[in-house]
Amino acid sequence: MKSVRKLHPSLEIKAQKELNEVPSRSSSDVLVLREWLKKQPHLKNVNPSDQWLMGFLRGNKFSLERCKEKIDFYYTLRTVLPEIFRNRDPLDPIIQDILQMGYFLPFKDTVSDDATRICFARINETASRRDIINIVKVFFMIAEILLLEDDNFIIAGQDILVDLEGAGLNIFKQWTPAVVKKIITSVDKAFPVRFKSCHILHTPPGFEGAFALLKAFISEKLGKRFFVHSKISEDIYNIFPRDVLPKEYGGDNGTLQDLIDHWKAKVEIYREWFLLEDEQHSDESLRLGEPKTTSSLFGVEGSFRKLEVD
Repeated sequence: MKSVRKLHPSLEIKAQKELNEVPSRSSSDVLVLREWLKKQPHLKNVNPSDQWLMGFLRGNKFSLERCKEKIDFYYTLRTVLPEIFRNRDPLDPIIQDILQMGYFLPFKDTVSDDATRICFARINETASRRDIINIVKVFFMIAEILLLEDDNFIIAGQDILVDLEGAGLNIFKQWTPAVVKKIITSVDKAFPVRFKSCHILHTPPGFEGAFALLKAFISEKLGKRFFVHSKISEDIYNIFPRDVLPKEYGGDNGTLQDLIDHWKAKVEIYREWFLLEDEQHSDESLRLGEPKTTSSLFGVEGSFRKLEVD
């Protein structure tokens, strides 16, 4: 497919070994998904690119049924969670403010050609003065850009480094069961990601309760991929080499401000894409069967299924 990027040879091998990719069959798999979309009356306005569909195929190890489920849920999110997945003009003052703060900054370089994408998140004192929903909105905006253009992110997966130094109690007060379930369910059921690990630095007062709430919504297997560090040490550098870290964290790969400027400009470049995507969402009045609603998908009362990982 000319409309799908050619992979780096090492990533191509990884995709075939770990994701069941068969290059000679990829075009037909994309076509199957496209034909399926045409038959879904509630998704009549949805017309993703081949590259986007390929990301879902790879993220679901080329299981067509899992792809269909996640694609459906992804476009349903825009209908049932518009506060996060709609109205995403990068030039909106609220989004501009979040971008300038730099709460989510994937590193530009990887450890090797077929390594994971390291995604850096920092929740500091400024986050406590902002609505967590707006922070989450920008987080997902950047994640979607990665799904469109970052083969390491899709194929090798993600290692996440989180710095909570300075995070105030107000941000944890916003970390409610309803918010956590929306985030976890969205990632689990809609996004074709391969989460590898999360390393958390500088945990402040209030973290224990927030972390316990998160673990209540994820599986034990996934919970074992979270690691808490009291400070930056050689253990961190064994996981995140200095040559990919910014100077503020003992590395030699630019500064945090360089990353902030990079991602602010990157998101702005995608402005037309975000504006066009705003119209691509499910029409629940046309769904065969019961329409999906916010309460039916994200109600936190009663039991819930924990997020599982491969």
